[in-house]
Amino acid sequence: VRMPASRADTSGYRQNGVTLKLAFLGRNNFGWKTLLLSLLLVGGELAHPTSSTPITFDSIKFWAGSGSNRAAMVIQWNDAGTPTSLLWGYRWDGVATGIDMVQAIAGSTTSREDGQSVFLRVAAGADPRLALSLINYSFGSAVEALVFNDREIVRTQNDWSTGYWEYSVFGGTIIYDLYSDTWDYLGQATYDQQGTTTYSGVNWFFSPIGISERILVDGSWDAFSFAPNFTSIPVVEPSPALPPLPTAKSIRLKSSTELEIIFTTTPNIAYQLESKEDLLALEWSFQGSSFSAISAETKFIVPIQSNNPKKFFRLRQLP
Repeated sequence: VRMPASRADTSGYRQNGVTLKLAFLGRNNFGWKTLLLSLLLVGGELAHPTSSTPITFDSIKFWAGSGSNRAAMVIQWNDAGTPTSLLWGYRWDGVATGIDMVQAIAGSTTSREDGQSVFLRVAAGADPRLALSLINYSFGSAVEALVFNDREIVRTQNDWSTGYWEYSVFGGTIIYDLYSDTWDYLGQATYDQQGTTTYSGVNWFFSPIGISERILVDGSWDAFSFAPNFTSIPVVEPSPALPPLPTAKSIRLKSSTELEIIFTTTPNIAYQLESKEDLLALEWSFQGSSFSAISAETKFIVPIQSNNPKKFFRLRQLP
């Protein structure tokens, strides 16, 4: 650990590859000379699979929804960014469609009618970094844009003018109309495939139906891959999208014995609040039990002692 030049140095430094940021409060109404708080946001960057690490449902780090059935969603921007594609998971009971999955995952969904320029917000999902835009046609909804922004990595593609979003699926049953190259009607065809939890078992099928009509099955996979210049690019093995790191939204003294800290959190992700009195100490102490977040913000009321005004806190994102 490389300490700053002094405890009054507000610059960040790194410990085990994670940036620590120090915040200082001066003399306060409770008579303390100095209160030193350190909020350590623990997490990692986007995961990158290796050739020796096969992608399976167990590889998925970010799940939306709840239920006994599971499906996977891949987004591939084809914008030369790294990683090439990202992977999320979706859980549900009963009947769910492709649009149910993408809207449950995307932090925001806006929708507009064909020929109209006004967007209306229609849903809010689990991952605030991902934004979905839809265009509604008489035959269903089409993806216009998918934007991923975690402040360090921004992934986006313009649609319709520079390309389009291809929709590929694996698993499930689809009955669809079949046409020749000259658009002569040939009758109906059926796609029928059991799901799989292993990416190596996925054989992508360009969907003949839209996301609104796509019925998910346990073990199914859906992929959105942008076709720049209207040129199709095959879907590649995805990297699991990690949940966004928690961030400290506010810190305040509630009383002489209580401190209030509010973190941004991700629903259904497990966390542990921890503290210690010396950054050089190896061990952190648990502040309460680990928990699964139920909302986009989590408030903590932690006890503090006036005779020991120095405290370091971190909210650790559990595996």
